[in-house]
Amino acid sequence: MGKTIDPAILSIAFSNRDLCTRCGTCVGICPVEAISVGPDEFPVLDSDKCIECELCRRACPGGEVSFQQQTRICFGSGQDNSSFDGRVVETYVGYAADQRIREMGSGGGVASALAWDLLRHGDVAGCLVARMKPDEPWRGEGFVARTYEDLLSSQGSKYTVVPHNAVLGQIRNMTGRFAYVGLPCQIHGLRLMMELEPVFKEKIAVIIGLFCGGALEVDFIPDILSRKKIAKEEIKGFQFRGGSWPGKMRAVKRDDSMVDLHLSDYKEGAYNYFAHLYNPIRCMTCIDGSAHFADIAIGDVWTRDSRGDYVYRAHSRILARTERGKEAVRRAITRKSLCAEDVTKNPHYQTHRAHTRRKSISAPLRIQRLSRAGVAVPKYDRKLERAPVFQDFLAERMATLVYRLGRIKTLRLLAMSFLVSRWSLPLIWLRVWRKKIKYRG
Repeated sequence: MGKTIDPAILSIAFSNRDLCTRCGTCVGICPVEAISVGPDEFPVLDSDKCIECELCRRACPGGEVSFQQQTRICFGSGQDNSSFDGRVVETYVGYAADQRIREMGSGGGVASALAWDLLRHGDVAGCLVARMKPDEPWRGEGFVARTYEDLLSSQGSKYTVVPHNAVLGQIRNMTGRFAYVGLPCQIHGLRLMMELEPVFKEKIAVIIGLFCGGALEVDFIPDILSRKKIAKEEIKGFQFRGGSWPGKMRAVKRDDSMVDLHLSDYKEGAYNYFAHLYNPIRCMTCIDGSAHFADIAIGDVWTRDSRGDYVYRAHSRILARTERGKEAVRRAITRKSLCAEDVTKNPHYQTHRAHTRRKSISAPLRIQRLSRAGVAVPKYDRKLERAPVFQDFLAERMATLVYRLGRIKTLRLLAMSFLVSRWSLPLIWLRVWRKKIKYRG
């Protein structure tokens, strides 16, 4: 049976799963390995091992995120920058100089290029990155990359839930310092770990954050494979943005053949609808879409010209937030690991409109509404970036409605069957046409 542990002294997953980010922080910080990752990526407790130290509770970013506290930890000041992009020292647009890294990356391979620059020049002993599990490629995991090939295996976006911080426990007794690449919620947990346990502060040399609009539930990949009549056991890899930029979702079968899983590409195809149908509830109440507390934050450049064509293809926007981050970017450029253009003084690169609305307006509105209804929601010490207008309220309610419909498995699978079929082509054409009109108008 095991001894009884009061859930109040544990991370939030043990009292309310809806608030758990599944970042893996509680697994990584546990000094006695009493917490592990379950098949649904939620933490599992071995109560007999638990010493009730409460570190998992104190490092958990699920139930509460104090932007003032995170700002003090990261920048040495408690004054929060309330904009979507947050604090920025320098802004670049760039891509990896290494052709293999650029081709295999989702947005020019910038995160991998920075990690490889640090690794190959001996600045770090390894890089904490994520990949699809070699033995279960429908699931993600964190691991320590120590070679060029290791980093290549981690490339590409992972839009599924990954308890990345679980791997942090491995570096306690490793020699050297490490680079870390992760998502906003994972970085929230990491920053708290570094504050609570000095060993992690000593071990982490630089934090590279990735822009994030939300993950997909763990049953997404099995569901889409089943819609295409592919058994999980038939695949050896899964790519959310494989092939030519911006990439498309595809399965890599054991005979090395590639199977496209939906029509069109990442931007115009079914992924945009899957993101609502399969979004975890905790992602719907997250207000950090730009990795506010990383040393360097990276996101795709979706800038278009007056004809609606992309200005920068296979590039990423790079926000250096700290002096440590700025120096890492500059060294990577000087050492020819990164090709980048400084756009710090160009205001065009200081915002991300659709992403801003989703994270800085819709999510706070949803939190307010759910809280009034008596639903447990994460606590933030941050106000709305701007006053909401009618369209903001409407967008939030529509996104929530789709999310709720997505919780009904039969409806979710019917929607997916439509979205991966040829019947969805008119929807894709309409989406492309609307964007052309928007940018030409």
